[in-house]
Amino acid sequence: MEFIKKRPEKPNVLNLGINFPQMITIKQNLPRQGLDDVRNEVRRILAESRLEQKLRPGAKVAITAGSRGIANIALIIRETVDYLKRLNTKPFVLAAMGSHGGGTIQGQLKVLADLGITSESIGAPIMATVETVITGSFAGIAVHISQLAYESDAVILINRVKPHTSFHGPNESGLVKMLAVGLGGPLGAAAIHATGVSALSHIIPGVASVMQKHLNIALGLAIIEDAYESTKKIVSVPVENIASEETILLQEAYEAMPRLPVNNLDLLIVEEMGKCFSGTGMDTNIIGRMRIQGIPEPPSPAIKRIVVLNLATASHGNAYGLGLADFTTRQLVNKIDFEVTYLNAVTSTFVQRAMIPMTLPTEKAAIEAAVNSLGIKEISQIRIARLRNTLHITELQVSENLLEEISSTLSIDIMGLPNPLQFNSNGNLYPFLDTV
Repeated sequence: MEFIKKRPEKPNVLNLGINFPQMITIKQNLPRQGLDDVRNEVRRILAESRLEQKLRPGAKVAITAGSRGIANIALIIRETVDYLKRLNTKPFVLAAMGSHGGGTIQGQLKVLADLGITSESIGAPIMATVETVITGSFAGIAVHISQLAYESDAVILINRVKPHTSFHGPNESGLVKMLAVGLGGPLGAAAIHATGVSALSHIIPGVASVMQKHLNIALGLAIIEDAYESTKKIVSVPVENIASEETILLQEAYEAMPRLPVNNLDLLIVEEMGKCFSGTGMDTNIIGRMRIQGIPEPPSPAIKRIVVLNLATASHGNAYGLGLADFTTRQLVNKIDFEVTYLNAVTSTFVQRAMIPMTLPTEKAAIEAAVNSLGIKEISQIRIARLRNTLHITELQVSENLLEEISSTLSIDIMGLPNPLQFNSNGNLYPFLDTV
């Protein structure tokens, strides 16, 4: 009689039926510093700007608009357009986003439209171009200027000042970067990023200074947001001191930026990533990961595993930053526009950030795989936090075992009763306060 040897069944390490620890939704009570009346604040600043002394009637004035979701950005641009019209100038909004939007005219216009910036909402033409004019060089780098900006009579820079997700220095995200990278177009952005991340804090201000010699920068409006993504402050920045003034504003932006309530986590669950939340899909300043070859990872926060579950529709398939995570889902990967994502990664030179992590069929499978990979025997001791995205982190879920630690150092509100992570029949998480 022949005996057939059966291959032993492999344990299914991706579907363990884990009993997750109790989770509780908390709200961090951070200072609310939003302006009461953004519209009137913009009007006041513009009235004090003396633009009528800098702009002749009929002048073509380019107003920059980037790819980031900034609170009240459409309102701020609209008020600027209305003011310029009263000066009898010809304002238009110029897409200033480097290689974002796929590095195409239509892609950039689509990004702006999704931010509420259209000719109908703004009351002025919305324009984009990938054509540039080379106006000089800095440190051996050709300085590109958007042809539309170069041909305009004046430029008004509008951008949020915020810590950058790839480098740190006196000027990070703000007016200086908007000028050097945003108005440099895809070619200018690529030239700057090709110098390497360690050089960016020096190269970007240098390129911007060369561009200022060839552009009539009539005004800079710098925006700072509070921890709730509300407009905290709008500042008219003197054009002759953009870089130095922005350094001061950057420190204020750092202080206002929200953070995770703990510095050490075993598992961070991010429900959505995307360009609408951060240039890197997930803000590196929040998750404590850079994923740039040769650059050390930040010491804090220290997170052992990151799971990202979905890609925001407003990201238009751009999944740059997915490589910051350890696990993801098939639903996210199926939404990736690889051409757009890879263009972003190659232009930035930070290709590790576009790499696809372990991909599981459902949200439940991805989270269980992440937990299993930790090798922690006592599941109730796992330190977990769950975010909707890395832009909105004042309200989040944490494992119940973190509550005492958090409440001893921060003012928080507890929202609802503790519940374990719960999934629907498709293996997807229920929303924070929508458990069964």
